[in-house]
Amino acid sequence: MTKKPSKTTEYHYTKLSEVQVNTTVNVFGVVRFARPPTKTRGSDYSMVLSIIDRTLHENDKKLKCLLFNREKEKLPFLDVGKIVRLHRLKITEFQGELQGQSTPGFSWLAFDEDKDSSMKPLVSSSNFTFTENDIKTVKELREWVTSLDDLQHPNKTCFADLVPQQYYDVYCQVLATCVLEENVGFLLRVWDGTRPINPLREFDISGEDCVTESRQDLLDRAGNLAVDVALYDDHYTTGKTIKPGQFVKLNNLHAAIYTSAETRPELSELPMIELVIHRGTAYGRGVHIINEDFSGLKPLKERLEKITVEEKQKETATGSGAGKDSRFLEKSRNCASPDSDTALSQPSINLSCYNSSNERELLQEMDMEVSCDLANQSQPQTSQSHDQINQSNVQQSQTTARCMLQTSTVVLNHPHIQCTKIRDILTHSVPYKFRVLAQVVVYFPRFQSPSDICKMYCTECDYLCDPPVKGKRKDLKISKSNHYYCPSCNGESQCELELIFMLRFLLRDKTGELVANIWRKDAVTFFQDITPVEMLTEPALCQQIQNGLGLVSDSAGPWFECCVKSYQTPEGVRYQIFDTCLV
Repeated sequence: MTKKPSKTTEYHYTKLSEVQVNTTVNVFGVVRFARPPTKTRGSDYSMVLSIIDRTLHENDKKLKCLLFNREKEKLPFLDVGKIVRLHRLKITEFQGELQGQSTPGFSWLAFDEDKDSSMKPLVSSSNFTFTENDIKTVKELREWVTSLDDLQHPNKTCFADLVPQQYYDVYCQVLATCVLEENVGFLLRVWDGTRPINPLREFDISGEDCVTESRQDLLDRAGNLAVDVALYDDHYTTGKTIKPGQFVKLNNLHAAIYTSAETRPELSELPMIELVIHRGTAYGRGVHIINEDFSGLKPLKERLEKITVEEKQKETATGSGAGKDSRFLEKSRNCASPDSDTALSQPSINLSCYNSSNERELLQEMDMEVSCDLANQSQPQTSQSHDQINQSNVQQSQTTARCMLQTSTVVLNHPHIQCTKIRDILTHSVPYKFRVLAQVVVYFPRFQSPSDICKMYCTECDYLCDPPVKGKRKDLKISKSNHYYCPSCNGESQCELELIFMLRFLLRDKTGELVANIWRKDAVTFFQDITPVEMLTEPALCQQIQNGLGLVSDSAGPWFECCVKSYQTPEGVRYQIFDTCLV
C-alpha cells in the first residue's frame, strides 16, 4: 500500500444533502445499509450501499449508491456504522430520488467506526491520498456515530437473539459442511458461541452416503452450541467453496418455523425453528466468506475465545475432562433429527450474548442443559405413585425444619403437598405436578434491562419478538386498542401481540438439576401481580423485580420453593413453574 504525500491537491467534499443530479462528487458518509457484493446477470459484481451524514440524518433521509466492479474483491464488504469515503461518485436520479453510481476512476476507502481503532483504511486501490483534513473528518464521524443508537454494534447479533419467522445477519465460524442434495441443498454446521432458546432442527449427517468435511477440533470446542444452516438453490455453489474453520456472514438468514408429520408445534411451549437461506439474492441474501482480519469479526472471536479458555480451565480442574459431560457433548455433535431417539430433550441455553459481571462461567451455563438431559436419557421412565415419591422424601421432611427454613418464594394453594426430590421428578410419569425445594443456580436471560425478560407473543401462531425499547416499533402496525398486530398472522385475522414475561430457571438440590420455565400469567403471579407493562413503565416496580431475581439467584441466599408441572412435547419433557410467588 502506498499513501501519497499529503501535499497533493486537497479534494473538495460535498455534504450529502447538497449533492445534485448529473454531477460527480466526492463524499464522506456513514453506512446505514449495505448489501454484500453479488453477481449480476452479466460479468460484473454489484452492491447496494446507503450512506448518511449529519445533514441527511436530520431529515431521516439517506443516499442510495450502486457500485459495480468486475472483481468482487474490489468492492467493499461493509457493516452498518462503518465510515466510507467515496471519490468520483456520479449522482443520477431514479424514480424521483437521487442515487450515486460508480464511474470510471471511482475509488473508496472504508474505516472502522470505533474511536480507538486505527486510521488505517480498507482501500480499493494501493494509491490514495489521505490528508490531515481527512483524518479530522473521520474522527468527527466516529464521534457522531457513537451518539446514534440505531448504528451501535449491529454485528453483535447472535444465534441467541433469534426468534421465529424473522430474518437476521449473523457472523459465525464453520465447523463442518455437507451436501444435502446435489446442486440443490448444502448444509453448514456453524457456531457463534450461543444458541437460540427455541429448539432447533438438526440434520443427521452421520450416514455413509453423506459427503461431509469437518474440523473435529472445532466440533469439540463447540459441543452442543453447533447449529445447522441449510443453503438452497443459488447458494449451493457458494456453500461448496466454504471450508471448515472459515468465518462467514449469513445474510438474510430466516429463522423459519419447522413443521413435519412427526412434529406437533401447537403442543410445544416454543416452536421448533430451522435456519435457512432461501433461493435468490433479495435483501443481500447469501453466505459470504469473511477474511479473518475483518474488524466486524471482533465480537465473535472474543466470544469464541472466552469459551475456549473456560473449556481449558475446566479440563485442567477436572483432569482429563472425559466425564459424563464429554460423553454428552460427543452425542450432541452427532446432531440427530427431531424424531430420533437421541434428539435433545430440551433446547440448549447459552448466555454469552447477555453479558453481566454477575454471570457464572459460560461452561457452567452449558452444564445446565447437560445434567438435565443426561438425567432424562439415563433414567428409565418408570411410573411411581405419588405415595411412593412422598415416602422417599420422609427423611428430607424430617431433617428440614420447614417452620425455620427461610425461602425467597412461597407456593400458593398447595400448602400440604410435600416436596419431591428433583431426581424423582425427572423419572416420574408425565404429566404430573410437584412441589420443589431447591436452589437457583442461574436464571435466563440475565436482567440488564426490562426488555430482557419481556417478549411480545402471539397466542395464535406462537410468533415471538422483542418489545420496543424506546418509542414505537416502525416494523409493526398498531391496533385501535394501542396494541401491536402480529406480522406473522393473516392480515384479516388481526391478531394482537401480548406483552409477556419469559424466564427460565436452573434448579438444583442434592439429587439433581432441573430446568423450569415460567411465563405469561404464571410469571405475573410470580412477580406479585406486576405486569410487563407496569415493569416497563414504572422504574420502582422494575427495581423490585430486579432485586427479587438477584435474591433468588444468589448462591448464598435463601432456598427457592415452587410448584412445578411436567408435560410432554415433541422435543421432550418440559417443566413449568406455577402457583409460586416471590416474597
